[in-house]
Amino acid sequence: MKIKKFFQNCFKKFFQILFNLIYGKIKQYEPNKNIDFIKKEVEKIKLKNQEFKVKNSVYEISNSRVYTDLVEHVAIIKENIILPDISYQQISGELKNSKFNKVLTTGTPRIIKNFNGSILSLVQGASGNNFFHFLFDIVAKLKLCEEKIPLNKIDYFYLPGSAEWQKKIISVFGISEKKLIDSQKYRHIKADRIIALDHPWYKQGFVQDEINNLPEWIIYFLREKFLNYSKEFKANEKIFIDRSDSNYNHCKLINNKEIIDFLSKKGFKSYQVSKLDFFEQIYLFKNAKIIIGPHGAAFSNIIFSNPGLHLFELIPTSHSSIKCEKISKVLKFNYNRIKLEKIGSTNSTLGDMKIEVSQLENILNSLKI
Repeated sequence: MKIKKFFQNCFKKFFQILFNLIYGKIKQYEPNKNIDFIKKEVEKIKLKNQEFKVKNSVYEISNSRVYTDLVEHVAIIKENIILPDISYQQISGELKNSKFNKVLTTGTPRIIKNFNGSILSLVQGASGNNFFHFLFDIVAKLKLCEEKIPLNKIDYFYLPGSAEWQKKIISVFGISEKKLIDSQKYRHIKADRIIALDHPWYKQGFVQDEINNLPEWIIYFLREKFLNYSKEFKANEKIFIDRSDSNYNHCKLINNKEIIDFLSKKGFKSYQVSKLDFFEQIYLFKNAKIIIGPHGAAFSNIIFSNPGLHLFELIPTSHSSIKCEKISKVLKFNYNRIKLEKIGSTNSTLGDMKIEVSQLENILNSLKI
């Protein structure tokens, strides 16, 4: 294994040197260096019934390129200099300064794909494929961008994936599929003009700490933009979020079937949200009166629920997410955080939490359900 690792590292180093010779070494940005780009300030977001003050920027950089490692780093590069504020480096969960971006040490070891025209860069490492971050980061950037640049004037959109749910969300903005560039396919791109934005709300530290500063305008904007697209189907008002279909083993109930069986006798219906069309997901949460379920990406859809919703989030005691609590305060839900001790191994395919039926029954009895 040590020999294999040695040759893998040699192989990587060889290509890093080769691509540095081809594209040049990337240097850190210096404020006194004259780099040509346009910066447009976004100072307010106006929705139908409200106006919000914001402090974000839209950048236009001619003859520039974007490189991503798909995990922690995105570099916006002009004249072989990495640009701060719009480059992205979230290392071990913590947002870092652009001086920590890996391109400064490893270069850009991927062949460039050239595009004519303009590209709006919406990539931000692995988090861009997360449903919550796609809505609250990437879709929010679309709104900020169109405050200064009409989206129909942009030739391409550089996205962190090409899943059907991502395409469906993007289609609401009138963006055709042929304009989408998948970063999974092209990790290194160049264009006549790159458009990029600073992050809508994540400015420092660890993301879970920053969620408390999630701007209210994004919540209201997402409701305004998507609620009318809800696709009606025969949905129950009392729902249990069945997370057993998740690709991740954390935040799952080891007694999931027992809980589903119990709740069905109480008039609940269980849903694996990933199996629903995005527009059906909107309707499910819009129609819901009571939602119970383990913490997960599906709970991002509570932004489509109505005030007065009874929300019960089952979450490990050690989990720091306050996403549901934050949204619930804004939209006036009756939010309940049910802390459960983490059990077993996180590698277990069954899950890592358990809620006793008796505990759940007491919760429902308190609501007279």
